[in-house]
Amino acid sequence: MMSVKFKYIYQLFLTQFVILLIACLMIGLSISHFLKDYFFEEQVGILTKYGDTISNDLKYSPGNQTVSVLNSYQRILDVNQIHYTIMNNENQTIYPSSSRPLPPDFKISDADMKKLKKGETVTIKVDSRFNQEMSVVYVPIMNGESYLGAVILNAPISGTEKVVGTINQYMFYAILISILVALILSFLMSKLQVNRINKLRDATKRVTRGDYETRLKENKVDEIGELAHDFNRMTENLAESREEIERQERRRRQFITDVSHEMRTPLTTISGLTEGLVNDVIPKSETSRAIKLIDTEAKRLTKLVNENLDYERIQANKIVLYPTKFGVHAFLDLLSEQLEPLAREKKNILIVDAPLDLEVYADYDRLTQIVMNIVKNSIQFTENGTITLRGYKDYKETILQIHDTGIGMDTEELEQIWERFYKADISRTNTAFGESGIGLSIVRQLVEIHGGSVTAESEPGCGSTFTIRLPFYGDNDV
Repeated sequence: MMSVKFKYIYQLFLTQFVILLIACLMIGLSISHFLKDYFFEEQVGILTKYGDTISNDLKYSPGNQTVSVLNSYQRILDVNQIHYTIMNNENQTIYPSSSRPLPPDFKISDADMKKLKKGETVTIKVDSRFNQEMSVVYVPIMNGESYLGAVILNAPISGTEKVVGTINQYMFYAILISILVALILSFLMSKLQVNRINKLRDATKRVTRGDYETRLKENKVDEIGELAHDFNRMTENLAESREEIERQERRRRQFITDVSHEMRTPLTTISGLTEGLVNDVIPKSETSRAIKLIDTEAKRLTKLVNENLDYERIQANKIVLYPTKFGVHAFLDLLSEQLEPLAREKKNILIVDAPLDLEVYADYDRLTQIVMNIVKNSIQFTENGTITLRGYKDYKETILQIHDTGIGMDTEELEQIWERFYKADISRTNTAFGESGIGLSIVRQLVEIHGGSVTAESEPGCGSTFTIRLPFYGDNDV
């Protein structure tokens, strides 16, 4: 079963049209009802004033002048199409004697009579007992507390209806014009919004096809503008993610190539030496040297595998730290002794510069791994130079600094040295250490797990400086 599509622009247009129509009808009916009540109240007020005046004059006019006074009032009221009748307390008409303005069977109801006898004025907005609809007012004629009769005034409401009708007609035209103008503006606004949504839709389609460079014009005056802003941030992030994925893929491929090469070399060496020992091809005098070379190459393979395993464990948050406080000087001094043979091969000098009382709070084995990686990198890229292992304390931080006088790095290399699989220089390949290109990536993550930070500064030909900042917790802070 096919579903019928109802375009969003028509949904907006229809919704706004219905809202406008209901609002205009409510306003029109309210104004019309208000005007009717207002004009009726005005008419009743006029009738009441005339009735009070006539009632007061009847009290103070001499008997021989009463009829002439009443006739003069009738002539005045006739101009406004108002008629009045006087009835006595027996509910009988005493004026006028002819041309009766009231129906022959007209009687004041018992309920209204009770109000009149109490001196209250009775108003009836619409009385259908006449040949046409009338506004009727009963004004009592009192002598003290005695009820003498009532002045009954009536006026047709046709004039009021005509005025209200004319106003309603003008109001209808005004409302109709307002609705038309509002609908035109509503249609234009709806079309504008739908066009913006269509642009967003087209941009989304381009993104699904892999075009992450798509951008929308941002306008934060409404939610659609904010959505366009969020869309642009999304496409920027997607573009960055794609670039990162492509960069990592290139690193991965390079890594596989490098690791394959690095593993092939020691495996070939181990295989050749083992075969030579088994077949007695290697002279007895060279046996010890061959075994030592096999051990070296095996350790090289072990280091390569361990670095990758460490990286994966860090990524999976499976590294557990056992931090303790220990002296920095003794720690750096021991590392210097362990790395002295490697430094000597490159004719480098290792210097330890740290106060004897300086302490650091860290996992001893992991910090050894961190500093060892950095120092080995410094030895690798320094020849006939100096590598200084420095330690000092800042506010609630222990700072370890490794400075070398090696070849240094440019800005582009410096920004990428912390990435997995990255090699700052092709000379890292076929070396005894730093083979995998993931050593510094592990360094950064291990430092961050300690709650610290590591930075690097370098210039080509001016050496490099690595700074490790680790938070220090005193006895009351642990």
